[in-house]
Amino acid sequence: MLQELHGVARLYERFFLDIIVSILYTLFGGLLPNLHVPYRPLDGKVAIVTGANSGIGYQLSLDLARRGATVYLACRNVSKGEAAVQAINQDLNRSGNHIDSKAGRVQALHLDTSSMSSVRKFAAKWTDEQRGKAIDILIHNAGISSAPKGQDATEEGLGTIYATNFLGSFLLTNLLEPCLAAGARVVFTAAAGQYAGNLASLLSSPGGVPRPSLLDKVLGRKTPDSQLYADTKLMQTAFASTLQQRWNRQPFAGKAMSAHAFMPGYVYTPIFSKTANLPIYVDPVWWALKAFMALSIPVEQGAATGLWLATTNELEVRRHGGSYWDRMTRRMSPAQLMDPGVLQRVWQCWERDCGARWE
Repeated sequence: MLQELHGVARLYERFFLDIIVSILYTLFGGLLPNLHVPYRPLDGKVAIVTGANSGIGYQLSLDLARRGATVYLACRNVSKGEAAVQAINQDLNRSGNHIDSKAGRVQALHLDTSSMSSVRKFAAKWTDEQRGKAIDILIHNAGISSAPKGQDATEEGLGTIYATNFLGSFLLTNLLEPCLAAGARVVFTAAAGQYAGNLASLLSSPGGVPRPSLLDKVLGRKTPDSQLYADTKLMQTAFASTLQQRWNRQPFAGKAMSAHAFMPGYVYTPIFSKTANLPIYVDPVWWALKAFMALSIPVEQGAATGLWLATTNELEVRRHGGSYWDRMTRRMSPAQLMDPGVLQRVWQCWERDCGARWE
């Protein structure tokens, strides 16, 4: 009994230490040494990156293309996606590693992860036009830090941040699962904010639309966007963990597929542009991050851990699918401490909200 209690104490000790380390890395990442991802050729590999026209998604797409992968930039704004494709090709031309977009090696495709209809169209089009081409790397990067003013819910009745940051990825993974190649990697761009996430509200709020209490209505309060954002980051790590458990069982065990979530660190990318004009009393968390902007890290460094997870053959990554990673180091996630029954109920909520059916 004492030995068991000691083991639990050690587990929670590590968990809280990882929280502290992740927060410090987020705030002071600019003072840390650069990460270096070993080069691994990806010729013949197929990658899909969502939210790929800027920020972390663009950098990941560029790095994958530099390694020879066929890369599909799945973007809500196709014109911006095509501009990103052009920029990638220009970079490759300068380095003498030309990849012609007309040959299909780098392409922009339309995908709005906030719309389950758009996700279904994307998956159907992939199955039809690409003839179910096997996918080696699927990176779920699309996300927003706050909802556009007056658009807390989508036309489909889903929470905008919830649908954009997580639910679209959940449905897309479900629909493309038959297309995943043996050894495929599914990677989620998460955040240290997951430690502040809460999944309980999803059980009482169908569609991920917060239901304000009577007191909140009287005071005119609503759930801060930073909290909704943190909730979706926790959903990503919980999904990666639960998805890996599914893939560790038959009939998937032989395919050696793995799912991972990673923290890029504090990179001041376009995802923060929508929060620039929020008053401090509306969401003080984003203002606190702005105060540390000088210590933010370059986007190349923010993408490094995700690139490593998507490309490495290191045994540690292959053995520990379903994990959460920070600076190429495995960290504990709150999902690891959750009751399996709760995770199952949350999974059922995700299915309910997007209409997915996992066989």
